[in-house]
Amino acid sequence: MWYLIHRRPIRPREEWTVNLDQHLVWMKQQHEAGRILFSGPTSDRKLGIYVIRAGSREEAERVAASDPYTKAGFCAFDLFEWEVHQVLGAGPFTAAELRGHR
Repeated sequence: MWYLIHRRPIRPREEWTVNLDQHLVWMKQQHEAGRILFSGPTSDRKLGIYVIRAGSREEAERVAASDPYTKAGFCAFDLFEWEVHQVLGAGPFTAAELRGHR
């Protein structure tokens, strides 16, 4: 199964105290472990996108919840089951287009 994560800020970015380096280390670890297949912003830069390889919704939620920004309460995420071909090679997407693919 594949899951698409929309990461969205719940507090203004200027209030974030978690270092970007912590997030980037986490992302590198997830990519190297094969849990995140793709990550990046939407073309309108309103949302972050992760495509997570997971066998269940619960597993995908655990990966997304382990993001340092999420753990610190700066971001939340929406989780949708997708086939990987719906995302990879089909973008770039705007935030509105992704919401329409639910």
